[in-house]
Amino acid sequence: MRDETRRRLNRVIWLERAKYIGIGLAIVAAIGVAFAYEALDQKVDNKEVAGYVTDIEPLVAKGTTGAGENVIVRLDSGSIVRIVAYKSSGIKVGDKIEVMEHHHATGRVTHTLK
Repeated sequence: MRDETRRRLNRVIWLERAKYIGIGLAIVAAIGVAFAYEALDQKVDNKEVAGYVTDIEPLVAKGTTGAGENVIVRLDSGSIVRIVAYKSSGIKVGDKIEVMEHHHATGRVTHTLK
C-alpha cells in the first residue's frame, strides 16, 4: 500500500470515529440538559398567600373516585387560581383560606391548599 493511500484511509477512518464520538457527546449533553432542567424544577420557594373561594367545581379526572373537587380561589393579589382539594375539607364558597404558592426555579408557579 502506498503511503498516500494509507494516509487517506487513516483520515477517513478518523473522520468516521470523530463523527460517532460527536454524536455520542451530543446525546450525553442532551441527557445532561434534561437532568439539569429537572433539577431546577425541584428547587421550590414556598410562600403563604391568602384568598377567598369564588367557586367550587367537581373534579373530573380519569380514575378518581369522587373524593376531590376543584376550588377556584381569588388571591389577595387579584389573580385567580385553581386548586384541587378533598371534599372532606368542607370548603364553601366565600370562605377565606390560606394557599401555598410554590415558585419553581424554572419559572413555573403552582398553588396548593395549605
